[in-house]
Amino acid sequence: MSDYVEWIQEILTALGYDPGPVDGVNGEKTDAAIRLFQKENDLAVDGQVGELTHSALLLAHSMVDLKLDQDGKLVLKDFTPDEFTCECGCGLDICDRLKAFAQRLRDQFGWPLVISSGARCPTVNEAVGGVPDSCHLTGHAFDAYFPGQMNEEVINQMADYAISQEIGVIRYPNQLFCHFQIPLRNEIIY
Repeated sequence: MSDYVEWIQEILTALGYDPGPVDGVNGEKTDAAIRLFQKENDLAVDGQVGELTHSALLLAHSMVDLKLDQDGKLVLKDFTPDEFTCECGCGLDICDRLKAFAQRLRDQFGWPLVISSGARCPTVNEAVGGVPDSCHLTGHAFDAYFPGQMNEEVINQMADYAISQEIGVIRYPNQLFCHFQIPLRNEIIY
């Protein structure tokens, strides 16, 4: 067990990656999270936290105001946990990486961001007319908009920001919202 590995795990979790439990043990999930962070930040992908990866982790963490509670759960300054969960109350939730992105998106624009649809169980997905293979079903998608701010230009700016963060996006300019997801995607649906 290492305090430094625990710090790395805390930072990765706060940034929306999944290093597994924050326990100071450099296991397979921690290695995979480090490699994904390196890949998404154009660093050498070796699973090692050398000087460049360490600096990139510090920089990325300093750009977002995210914290973990005593149980290691992501705490967002502008969102409550239930904003991302399935509306039926089943407990299905979106992944921390997308929650962290939602906070960064809000911070980037400086406006309140409404999550109009987070995780959706099969029953809710069917009731709202979601596609059978929707990323909402696995907690890898959410729909959102900025109240009173939405137009095609803002939607395109939101989409550009998402792509720069390696988050997939489907723009709905006629309905004035964006769908964000993992995996990467970039579409417009009129």
